[in-house]
Amino acid sequence: MSTEPKDEDTAGEDTAGDAQEPQGQQAVQPEQPEQPQDRPEPTAPPEQPELPQADGPLVRVRLHDGQHLYAVVKGRRREADGSWWYALQIHLPARTEIRGRLTDEPSPVDFLTPASRCEPIPGQAYDQVPTDRDGVTPAWRIEEPVYFSTEAGPARIVHRGDCHAVRDVSHPATTDQARAALGREDTEPCDICRPDRPLRAAA
Repeated sequence: MSTEPKDEDTAGEDTAGDAQEPQGQQAVQPEQPEQPQDRPEPTAPPEQPELPQADGPLVRVRLHDGQHLYAVVKGRRREADGSWWYALQIHLPARTEIRGRLTDEPSPVDFLTPASRCEPIPGQAYDQVPTDRDGVTPAWRIEEPVYFSTEAGPARIVHRGDCHAVRDVSHPATTDQARAALGREDTEPCDICRPDRPLRAAA
């Protein structure tokens, strides 16, 4: 609906040489507000995809070939050049022999990726992610040992931050995180640095 005012009638023009009587000025109608156009009904926001079960906060990782995958954040580290790198973990199928039969079981795979490839997911808590900085020794470290063939052992080993007995992938941990890990049945303290003594004494 146009909101431009209409032209007023012309008054006092000579027509065929005869002067017309001036006509009274027409009342100007107030402009009507423009009516909103028909709009489509608002659509519901797209449903969030169902997230996999995980033992930590998840991020969406963008791969070089354009694919995306979900990974668990195990830690993050600020390197000497100022860049941030995230320690992530996914589980992939791995060939496993159980009682003479071959089957596939989930096997953890750890990798590092720059923060620029990690997309946060709404609702995930990242405030408790272990954070490490170059040149700064964390108070505690939690190691996740890798076992081969028939080897068996704890899923996690808690160390003091400066312990040199760490062999496999490890992540910095706060005092609360280290103490909570020691309370799990699948976790043991390092038998060299014995972090359980100060942790349990301060509890």
